[in-house]
Amino acid sequence: MIRPANHSHAQSGSAFRLYDGPATWLSLLMLTCVNGTANSAENSPTAPGASMVRPLVFVFNGESNSGGKAPNSDATPAELAPRSCVQIMNLTSGRFQFEDLKIGVNNLHDHVRLSGKPLHAWELELANAVAAGKFPGHNQVYLIKTGQGGSTIAQWAEDSGYWKKFVQRIDAAPAQLPPNPQWIIWYSLGINDTGGGTPKPTWKPAVIEHLQRMKKKLPGAIVLMTQFQSMGYLELSKAIGEIAATEPDVYAIDTTGDTLADKNHWGYQGYKTLTQKMVTVTNQALNKNPAAKKE
Repeated sequence: MIRPANHSHAQSGSAFRLYDGPATWLSLLMLTCVNGTANSAENSPTAPGASMVRPLVFVFNGESNSGGKAPNSDATPAELAPRSCVQIMNLTSGRFQFEDLKIGVNNLHDHVRLSGKPLHAWELELANAVAAGKFPGHNQVYLIKTGQGGSTIAQWAEDSGYWKKFVQRIDAAPAQLPPNPQWIIWYSLGINDTGGGTPKPTWKPAVIEHLQRMKKKLPGAIVLMTQFQSMGYLELSKAIGEIAATEPDVYAIDTTGDTLADKNHWGYQGYKTLTQKMVTVTNQALNKNPAAKKE
């Protein structure tokens, strides 16, 4: 049985090995999900059987790593083109509508400390994964970014401004989505609490309560929590593993080997390798693959 935190990602044949090589991946990117073309009938209202496919809706939550610190200048032209395979919620128009992902234009807004900066997080490699067919039956997914830079778990309390913004964004989604969405939460939080001295006996139950509150708001959601091995936060990573071991539908993602932009944030390549792990575990969890079950 696999608990993601225990994987060795460099091993050939690892469950986190997602593609055969960059040439195959990039050639797919040039044919699909670029320049506003999704190359798919899946999400068309007239597509046969479209109503049978549950839409995948990703919700990014947490501190600055959920917003992103990877420089857009490292991305390829294909990665910077409009990507219709990821429909991201517009957080600035006041209508909260979904639109094609465009790195550097609509991927980082209303996020404390990072809004409007030429940076990205998991969304870039998520679009690459969708374009490469890594979510069978889904040539288009939806994305709502809800994180806030510098945040601690106390700032996500039910009466907090951050939580109210979270609820506002989530409440705007259902009327725009196909029926019966499958919610997928990608979560990264704990560095600011560690730096600020939040005691572990306080942090763990508060995080569990926050996860449970998000799952109540998003029925049937699965949650993937990043650990922080690549940054040296081993006790924090251990606590996250303990949460994943006890909470239903929560998975810990080992970040060993995911390279950094600075001491507390992943860079362009680090977000790529981390996202690839998260894509694999997401699929395992959605497919009820025994490999995704925790011990």
